[in-house]
Amino acid sequence: MPFQPVAGLHGSDIPAASGLRTVRDPYGGAEVYVVPAIRPDWAILHVHEADAQGNARIYGSVFWDRLMSRAARGVILTAERIVPTAALARQPELTVIPGLLVRAVVAAPGGARPCSCAPDYDVDRAGVEAYLAACGDPAALAAYLAAEDGALRGEPAPVGGSVAQ
Repeated sequence: MPFQPVAGLHGSDIPAASGLRTVRDPYGGAEVYVVPAIRPDWAILHVHEADAQGNARIYGSVFWDRLMSRAARGVILTAERIVPTAALARQPELTVIPGLLVRAVVAAPGGARPCSCAPDYDVDRAGVEAYLAACGDPAALAAYLAAEDGALRGEPAPVGGSVAQ
């Protein structure tokens, strides 16, 4: 769908300021404001399990991942675990993202950190704070990312420690 109808804008300046258009409601005949669809080039999504073809499962809430996988022109998956296709075929109704939407699959255990990938791991609040503190300085961010990468690979933490656990 190239647009989405939205309610609650009549009588405000938002439509004129935003350049929104209207369409006629086919059921009631009223003019309805619509917003254009968001069509990103890529969605990079982290999932619990995926097979090599990109069929993926997300355990728990799928949040926006299902929608973004359909909206994007291409999808790259990072996955906690790469599993055989046969494992997904045993319960196909649990597949949230079909492989036909996916261009690449990357095994990335811990790839959602410092955020959560419930039930596998929770939010690392100290890790989020460290990330936010590093974001304002390119050198600090590079050091943070290097430390996180090393921690995920099981390398010893640098002086000052790492937030990955």
